[in-house]
Amino acid sequence: MMKRLAFAGVMAAAGLMVSSAMALIDGSKHDLSDPTNTIRAANPADVNNEICVFCHTPHGSNTDFVGAPLWNKAIDTTVTYQVYGGGQTTGGTTVDQPGDVSRACLSCHDGVNAINSVINLPGSGGWSSTGNFVDFTVDGGATTITGAAATMPPGITQIGTDLRNDHPVGVIYRGDEANPPASLKPTSTALPTGFVIAGDRDGNPGPTIGDLLRAGKIECVSCHDPHLGENPTFLRLPNDNSNLCLTCHAK
Repeated sequence: MMKRLAFAGVMAAAGLMVSSAMALIDGSKHDLSDPTNTIRAANPADVNNEICVFCHTPHGSNTDFVGAPLWNKAIDTTVTYQVYGGGQTTGGTTVDQPGDVSRACLSCHDGVNAINSVINLPGSGGWSSTGNFVDFTVDGGATTITGAAATMPPGITQIGTDLRNDHPVGVIYRGDEANPPASLKPTSTALPTGFVIAGDRDGNPGPTIGDLLRAGKIECVSCHDPHLGENPTFLRLPNDNSNLCLTCHAK
């Protein structure tokens, strides 16, 4: 039964609200207990068939990591990434290391951090500050990784630590300048109909572009919602006709 609880329950506990649509992780690629997924728990019963446990826990979370609520992973925040443009965009914007909210995504997708490590296993007696390795498979069950770290296999979902070929994250959004680089729109610009966004972060009537930013910066979650399994690649807005790109870029 726990597997089928809507993720909204955890988000509500964290004081967040989803608007426009109910985010669905059940049955998506991020449902690591789904036996039909290629990348998943080898034995879903090991985690009581729970969905949320691979990222979140209601008790005993990693309080040293603030990138996501009630985080259930002993994430290595010392990993250094090669950033877009060698540290500067063509428009002269400095690109920093990814923020913690992006590191939450990269804690599975960088090919370094373990996908199958959770601090607090379901039930009692399964807490470890350094993490517990859940038996895992990255090839649909052909092989099982037991007692060791499972990392994202090669492919497009393994972003890696070299982010030079990806949209910059950890970069200040400069849309409010007189001559914004990359034809960026002002942060007060309303988001298109159908854009899924949680909360009001900038205080402007909206939702607006400013609500997509974290500390004024573009991060992974500006374009993706990890719980939005109904959209391709968890995008906040389907990119038909480049609609997602044109949300921020006035091209």
